[in-house]
Amino acid sequence: MTLTKPFDASFFVGLVFVVASIAIAIAAVNGRGLPVFGTGRGALIAVLIVGMSGCAIAGVSQATPLGWTHPLIITGSVLGVAALAIIGAGFFGWDALVRPVAALAPGGTLVNATTEELALVAITVVIALKFLINLGFAITRASS
Repeated sequence: MTLTKPFDASFFVGLVFVVASIAIAIAAVNGRGLPVFGTGRGALIAVLIVGMSGCAIAGVSQATPLGWTHPLIITGSVLGVAALAIIGAGFFGWDALVRPVAALAPGGTLVNATTEELALVAITVVIALKFLINLGFAITRASS
């Protein structure tokens, strides 16, 4: 079985989903929630659905050709579990899991943030990190 080409259609469709999920999270944290989704739990659910769809298209689809023990797949799986825990924290109000995010924000901008907002910030970071790892892998595959 061969790998798909780097920067193929699935990569770019995944990129669209990544951008969409980050845009939903940013809009919700800034109080400009999208219609239907809003700024709280609806935004978390939307980020969950859109983010997981992007991961399924651009990330997990590589598991079969790479093998489930490939470092990229293991790293992506660990980050995916962390992402689900973050979404769960925001959805179920597990503040202790996401409250440390507030300490990382410059100038204390997230000190008064809700658990849902902190979860949206944290999940945005995880989604961006997963995408950057995927991008780096695609670049190295393209140059070899």
